[in-house]
Amino acid sequence: MNDSAKLRRQLHLIRCLDKPYTYPSLIQVHKYLLDHDIEQTSLATVERDINDIRTDYDISIIYDRRRHGYFLDLPTDDEDISNFREFVRLLERRERLELLTRSGRSVAQYIQLEQHNGFRGLDLMAPLWNALQRKLVITFSYQAYKDKPAEKRWVEPGLLFEYRNRWYLDGFDLDRNGERTFGLDRIIDLTLTPQSILPSRQTDYRAARRHVIGVTAPPGSSIEHVILRFRRPEAEYILSLPLHNSQQTLAETPTYVDIEIQVVLNHELEREILAYGEEVEVLAPACLRETMARRYSNVMKHYDS
Repeated sequence: MNDSAKLRRQLHLIRCLDKPYTYPSLIQVHKYLLDHDIEQTSLATVERDINDIRTDYDISIIYDRRRHGYFLDLPTDDEDISNFREFVRLLERRERLELLTRSGRSVAQYIQLEQHNGFRGLDLMAPLWNALQRKLVITFSYQAYKDKPAEKRWVEPGLLFEYRNRWYLDGFDLDRNGERTFGLDRIIDLTLTPQSILPSRQTDYRAARRHVIGVTAPPGSSIEHVILRFRRPEAEYILSLPLHNSQQTLAETPTYVDIEIQVVLNHELEREILAYGEEVEVLAPACLRETMARRYSNVMKHYDS
């Protein structure tokens, strides 16, 4: 059974054992899975999955002897549980996409999904979640470039995040003595070690990413007030789907809209701006305006005869 099928079983197990509690027996859990098209599942597989959920996600699945059934025991006021709920929603989103894919020609005739490897590396999510919850150092081989051999890494994991349908891990690289970002699709042979993360080095990676578009966060970078002018009608797309959570509208006229975002300057931001071509102008900061002018000039060289 592949990782995709296992994750789908685990998602349905969590649904079955979550509130409102019905305390199903092992046989009833098995029937629940079969009723939800989780086939080729034995009672032994259900027992193994229950134990794996306990281990992988560090949450309690308890057998109530008085009610002769299982239930998912989750505190209601724990930040980690809130994060777990977010992870479950991720699995649910993935399942909906797979359901559409499996539904055959009748659905495919009316719905076209964006073509991408959206969940590559998802098989690493459970062990990484486990390491994050237990604050354990992980080790893995990392294939940074195809023409280079994979390198062994020892990392204190900090944050899992998604960008453009790919998943990444922020963490502290112990060998290189610095914070690094790793693509999950390039991680090989992930192992959890018994070594604990150094308490004094527990960075707030989520806060550090709050003002970053994309993956790259240059060391020591500061937050800039970036002001962009979008010409209509392109501006309507930016108003309906903001570039960043900090986006604010500064001015609107019949011909253009000025917006401001508070972000660090990086390659991904430049790429976002380049994608809008002649429909956008960088008004501030001056250094970004100069950078974009230089990049547009380099683009023009490709078209000079």
